[in-house]
Amino acid sequence: MLDDLRRGTGSSGYDEPEEPEFPVAVQADSGERKFLGMTAVERMFLAIFVFLNVVVLGTALLLFTGRLVF
Repeated sequence: MLDDLRRGTGSSGYDEPEEPEFPVAVQADSGERKFLGMTAVERMFLAIFVFLNVVVLGTALLLFTGRLVF
């Protein structure tokens, strides 16, 4: 008797259309382009640090070669 009841609950008298399963939407970024996964502020700091490294190393090279004298 219980088996008949279980089978009866699984099938209804009419077919209901199943709702399609959509993948979970990934939150889109704010339209900001990223280079190597960095934001604009991070790229700015990276550019400043590279510039300062070039200035310091260039000045040191000029001092060591004697082309710049204080």
